[in-house]
Amino acid sequence: MSGPQNNIVTLYGEMPDVPKTVKIGDFVVARYKSSEWARYLPWEAFDHAALVTQLNPLKIIEVSGILLQKGDKKNNKVEVREGVVEYEFNKSRTVTLLDGTKNLNANLWILDELLEVRWLKPNFPNPIREIDKWYIPRSKRKIITEQEARKRAVKYARNQMGEPYSIFASKWSENKWYCSLLIYKSYSRTVTGMYLETYGRSFDLHAGPLVTPEDLADSPQSKVYAIWKKENQ
Repeated sequence: MSGPQNNIVTLYGEMPDVPKTVKIGDFVVARYKSSEWARYLPWEAFDHAALVTQLNPLKIIEVSGILLQKGDKKNNKVEVREGVVEYEFNKSRTVTLLDGTKNLNANLWILDELLEVRWLKPNFPNPIREIDKWYIPRSKRKIITEQEARKRAVKYARNQMGEPYSIFASKWSENKWYCSLLIYKSYSRTVTGMYLETYGRSFDLHAGPLVTPEDLADSPQSKVYAIWKKENQ
């Protein structure tokens, strides 16, 4: 878990509060009573993540992983889960399943199971340089503003809209996604040296093939600035 950080606002309530200081390009991680993610990685502290794409109303983009069709070998059906989607953070959402029925609780940020939300901002390199061809030295790459860097990360994420979910996608994948991988790639593919991992460098020998929500929270290139916790938890 992350060490203590200064100036963190802690909020309590039945529904997640949105900090006044939130910006486009910030991201959020969540902890639930139970989750699909915890089935595979039960030692991880966080279960889900999303990227802030719009303010007033606040929208997020995420890889929801909501089950659209159960796998059934007998009837030749494969498991299908929802991939990359964008929607309002605190508004009810409905998803139509492949059999025509509806999931009325498709906003993962207003579920009763939600226990905690952490709001994070990226810690950018100084100066911030755009991604360029691999053979262009870092010092020769164009310097961009923080606002432009955030804008490019959001654009990258939106370009993946509708692409499929896979919890087994590696961090080098760009055609299948899980929640924290989308945020990781949105920054690592638009800002030079912006790797949102626990170890912070793509070439670190300790860094594995996955980038988890906990990696985003513990990365040296992110900072928690607000925490919401469900009352009485």
